Amino acid sequence: MDAKEYLAGVFDRASGTYEQVGVPFFAPVAAELVRQAAPGPGDRVLDAGCGTGASLVPAAQAVGPTGRVVGLDLAPGMVAAATAEIERHGLSHATVLLGDAERAEELLPGERFDVVLAGMMLYFLPDPLAAVRSMTGLLRPGGRLSASLLVRSSPAEVELLGVVGRALEPYTSGAGGAPFSHTLGTAEELTGLFEAGGLGGVRHEDVVFEVVVKAGQVWDWLWSAARRAPLEAIPEQLREEARAALEAALPQDRFVLPRTVRFATGSRP
Repeated sequence: MDAKEYLAGVFDRASGTYEQVGVPFFAPVAAELVRQAAPGPGDRVLDAGCGTGASLVPAAQAVGPTGRVVGLDLAPGMVAAATAEIERHGLSHATVLLGDAERAEELLPGERFDVVLAGMMLYFLPDPLAAVRSMTGLLRPGGRLSASLLVRSSPAEVELLGVVGRALEPYTSGAGGAPFSHTLGTAEELTGLFEAGGLGGVRHEDVVFEVVVKAGQVWDWLWSAARRAPLEAIPEQLREEARAALEAALPQDRFVLPRTVRFATGSRP
């Protein structure tokens, strides 16, 4: 299994509970991404790595019925969930496709977009430069690519994940971490990636989002997104025992975890 298949599988299995466990994070980040990208009425928008539709829905609402929004995701479960969301909101001018952001131009031949969104996804890709180049190729001249990336977790989150790792180590021996391929941790790295991909006028802004997790939510929170990857190594018959061990090890009832997200936007000349 290659990295993309593994990644698609992780998010496919997470799709049923993604952002559904009472710990909002991706939805407010997605709303800010759409605000930063600023699609307007009648615009055409591509949401690459659309997940369950957290950016797709507000983007479709922003462009209105005279616009068009296309979502793209590698995970069939995410595509199904995002499709259900646009149907629930009555957004007939939006659609969702199964596909790879690194091959976006091939999947959408002849298409041109005013805005491409890449929310919380570039660091998962084996070749983020190929993805940026492909997405840039789908922009009309003057069109813009806006991306978001988690660039810094708080000491409180690092400490919590340390507790999680120690509590679950007897059950996850040899398991890997979340399937990140690249960190893109500095503004210079991200600007360089955008410029190498054919974008100019790159601007970026860091925004802090506060994630609040109760002790009884930690297990489900981990399972609902990419951090489920090492937990999947726990044999199914031991998972309830592992959950109990984790909850017994947590030092408090509630965790406040500030997360810094970087938003970057560049334009096609």
